[in-house]
Amino acid sequence: MEASPFIGSTIFFYILAVLVVMIIGGYLTYKSGQRKKIQQDKEDGL
Repeated sequence: MEASPFIGSTIFFYILAVLVVMIIGGYLTYKSGQRKKIQQDKEDGL
């Protein structure tokens, strides 16, 4: 009967890891997207 809480915590950590990866991935794409937008604005200005 000791396996049940272990399975629950494993699922919890798995969901937590997926959320962290999604947040990091979204943050990186957001940063790179902003950098591209800034470069485009500079080119348009010139």
